Amino acid sequence: MSFHNANSIAAAAAAQQQGQRVRIAVHNWQNATMQDLLNFVSRNARVGLTEPKVEGAVLMAYAPSRDQAMDVLKWNGANFAGNKLRFEIVGDPNGPNNGSGGSTVEFLRQVLLSRYDPQARMLNLGSLAQDPMMVQKGMFNSPSTQARMFPALLKVASREPQLQSVQSVNLADNGLRDITTIGSLAQTFPDLRNLCLANNQIGRLNALEAWKNKFKHLRELLMTNNQVTGNSMYRSEMMRIFPKLAILDNVMVRDAQRLDAIFTFPLKLQQFHFDNDQLAQTSTQFVTNFLNCWDSPNRCAQLLPLYTPQSQFSVCADTSVPPSTARDADQNPAFGFYVPHSRNINKVSSEKTLEQRLATGQEQIATAFRQLPASRHALQQDPQGYAMQTIEYPQVNGFMVVLHGYFEETAKPELEQQSSSSGNKYNNRGRRNNNSHSNNPASNRLSKKSFDRTWVVVPMNGSFIIASDILVVRTYTGNTWSEPAPVPVPTPVAAPVPGGIAPGGIAPGGIAPVPGANVPIAAAIPAGALPPTLQLPPDVAARLTPIQLDLLTKLHLQTKLNAEYTYMLAEQSGWNYDNAVKGFQASAGNLPPNAFVQ
Repeated sequence: MSFHNANSIAAAAAAQQQGQRVRIAVHNWQNATMQDLLNFVSRNARVGLTEPKVEGAVLMAYAPSRDQAMDVLKWNGANFAGNKLRFEIVGDPNGPNNGSGGSTVEFLRQVLLSRYDPQARMLNLGSLAQDPMMVQKGMFNSPSTQARMFPALLKVASREPQLQSVQSVNLADNGLRDITTIGSLAQTFPDLRNLCLANNQIGRLNALEAWKNKFKHLRELLMTNNQVTGNSMYRSEMMRIFPKLAILDNVMVRDAQRLDAIFTFPLKLQQFHFDNDQLAQTSTQFVTNFLNCWDSPNRCAQLLPLYTPQSQFSVCADTSVPPSTARDADQNPAFGFYVPHSRNINKVSSEKTLEQRLATGQEQIATAFRQLPASRHALQQDPQGYAMQTIEYPQVNGFMVVLHGYFEETAKPELEQQSSSSGNKYNNRGRRNNNSHSNNPASNRLSKKSFDRTWVVVPMNGSFIIASDILVVRTYTGNTWSEPAPVPVPTPVAAPVPGGIAPGGIAPGGIAPVPGANVPIAAAIPAGALPPTLQLPPDVAARLTPIQLDLLTKLHLQTKLNAEYTYMLAEQSGWNYDNAVKGFQASAGNLPPNAFVQ
């Protein structure tokens, strides 16, 4: 083969690759840099966009092929730097302005406009298989054309100016088994308020899971004559997936006005919150002494006496990378020391693995401590870098402390060092270490981390025990809370106290006692028991788990809301305590007097 021919073949191949490229427009990306956006697409869609160019508020770039362009489009509506990204193909050979594709797009546009009622703001896409226009066009001649029809319709709808005010969509009588073909509805009409999926073939409880928290304004959902409605968990699942749902199958399940009261008020993040002055003093002493012991070389020896055979500890690694616009954000975090032990339920789906990674009792907790890097916190040197909330936990006559802040990793984990020196290929429970994070030097780099740590602390015999300890490790960023209130100053312990802090650490008796806090654990309220002022209907209480009942009790005692409002607050927040407290703090001033215990 001559060089001339070789060059011709190479040129032809390059021309073919150029011809296969698809141009993509990206909207709502301006809160970050162009490189942040390209990295986001590469990391999530696994597509490298080339020749990026900013045209006004839009970034234009090329995907190597149409298939890869479609992979990028799957990320429509993704959260990025505080906005929802919107991708669209422009100048595509199969687009609306080219060849026969144009006539198909115009046909779909006419179908949409003929089924739109501008007065009611309703788009009626029900019984499309019986639509004469669709039948004549052959849209239902084969399963493949039928499968492509809904995505195409929704794509055309997203570009049609007359449909931007749609508030209601009817998708009844379309033989839908799930939302695979209509998944982009959430991107096309993100502000949808009413949705009808009646008379379809939806049978699985998780069939709508992909829409979780997507329709943030959906108030009414109609699912009658679908098999899934017979599931005992159907109602609670729909309310979980759609946080503002008020009417389900023509039955009111929430009060829309009360929802507005909970969700509409702005939230001002505060650095410190304590239920009372005594808890402020007690919890700051607890946290200060605990972190001093945690950062010491004798972590296990000083802290293990605080844990009982029933105490639990776990670590969760949140490996997401914040945008570069976040203050002081680490754009290259390393989580190799944490991922093999993480119980992040968004990443770990195996129930067995989740159970194995929950340390219970002193022996397992000691092993878990030794699997984590040595650290140095700066609570006393930089108190404004930390935020803390302390609330009473009356179920156990104790309190819960939630601490947010950062720490510096100062040395590799003790067990990791021993394993490396001995060449051990197995972890402490006899399982082979196949996780790539364990052997990757880059992912095992020591660095600064942000964290959230939650303790449930129980006063006992003049001291304390830790019933639960959860550590969430995150990519480092600067704090986001408001200008701080006065910081409670921990009172240093100058001398050993019987059963309390001893020089150099924590004595077997535990952390320094609180006067009057010598409450036997037997006096605690039994798990799942409800206070007299929080009485639920028997059928409602029977459907709740012990964890949900405990959360209701905690919210009730914290907010002083009556049973009805407490239940609604917990339900609207997805049974997440932090979200519920934030919602209450934001809307408390707008609640009627009868919302509270009289």
